Amino acid sequence: MSNIYLFSVKKQKPIPRPFIFFRRPLYSNTLQQVVDIMKMTPKLILQQPINHATLPISKTSINPNVPNTSFSAPQLINLYNVPSIAPTTGKRKVIIAIIVAYTYPNVKADLQTFWKSYANYGPNSTPPTLNVYTMPGSTPNSGWALEECLDVQMVCSINPNANIWVVEAKTDGLTDLLAAIEYATGTIHADVISMSWGGSDFASYSQYNTYFTNTTKCFCAATGDANVVSWPSTVSNVIAVGGTTLLWNPNSPNLRTEFTWSGAGCGYSSTMAKPTYQNGLAALALSGQTRRAIPDVSLIANPQTAFSVVYAGNWNSVGGTSVSTPFFSAIISLANQSRINAGKPTLTSVYNTNTAQLTSTQRAGYIPPSNNIQQYLYKTILSTPGKYSADFNDITIGTDAGTTAAGGTTTYSTAKGYDITTGLGSPNVTELCSDLYNNI
Repeated sequence: MSNIYLFSVKKQKPIPRPFIFFRRPLYSNTLQQVVDIMKMTPKLILQQPINHATLPISKTSINPNVPNTSFSAPQLINLYNVPSIAPTTGKRKVIIAIIVAYTYPNVKADLQTFWKSYANYGPNSTPPTLNVYTMPGSTPNSGWALEECLDVQMVCSINPNANIWVVEAKTDGLTDLLAAIEYATGTIHADVISMSWGGSDFASYSQYNTYFTNTTKCFCAATGDANVVSWPSTVSNVIAVGGTTLLWNPNSPNLRTEFTWSGAGCGYSSTMAKPTYQNGLAALALSGQTRRAIPDVSLIANPQTAFSVVYAGNWNSVGGTSVSTPFFSAIISLANQSRINAGKPTLTSVYNTNTAQLTSTQRAGYIPPSNNIQQYLYKTILSTPGKYSADFNDITIGTDAGTTAAGGTTTYSTAKGYDITTGLGSPNVTELCSDLYNNI
């Protein structure tokens, strides 16, 4: 496999990269620099000064300027209304697997520092048990090590009662990452698989869609941080998780205000057909398109409104869809735990086990599995105003550049309900988990 990088235009397969942004420590009265390590090379971005008097929060076509913020885990739990759901007597723990590349020997030590911080759960608290499986031949890599710490600390925070695994692939080559997915599904028997990485939306990737066909699993993938769509989030059997800009608003009944994040991956796949669960969506003429649109959902990702992560013993403010993806993966694990407690089957993101049909026009009468998450999100929650307003925060401010079905780029705007910039919006977690437990 050749050494081809994410989003580069090459003939062969690009090596997937983590979708993660790292913000240097905050110093007063200075502009912050953002280091984009998605391609393993520094990319400095100067954030613009904030003019509070002209904050354009009333304009849906403009992304508002926001202050630099870094949220703790308890803050995110509060803002997104995340419940605590533990296994009941005699019931197994839901299993969630985080797929990363390379190995990081200090991931458990950094989790201890993160967890016992006064910013999170305090020195007398005990972090969840973390299971790590390292594929033979895996070596350390600093960029992926930060990714691993982020994913682990997010998943542990959102569902500390789960059976949490990290599968460390040998390298960031696609073959090795797919082997890690196969280990997570076939050996660990994970219920939820979290993937904060991706590659270009090449037609040649379709041959690997068979890795996402187990109807007892839920696969979640990041849409990326480069204003283009990325595989495997474009696969209809995968929940595509995009990004938002998150603000804490103590004067709002919902506490949180969210806008688009102008760096998130979004748009149309040029290789994947539109799944039937996206039929009939009016937003941005989606009903006239024949291709899969992403994201499905979005959560905190803007590196200016980041998540506080411990890596190598130090605190870092981290953004990117690498934040939102393990977050949503853990949310699905919460819903699954409720279902396991009640003896119900776990939820699946797998829409069609016939992978050849994922790239061709779906027949009108096709019915996905009864426990398919996307079918319920789009066809029941979105189409029922009361459910939608309870389960999701509809994001209606901002724009985001993304991919067209022809492979170009354009700027998309938010809309009421579903839109290309943030999908269905961000979840109100307690309500969504309750709905996914009771009504599928």
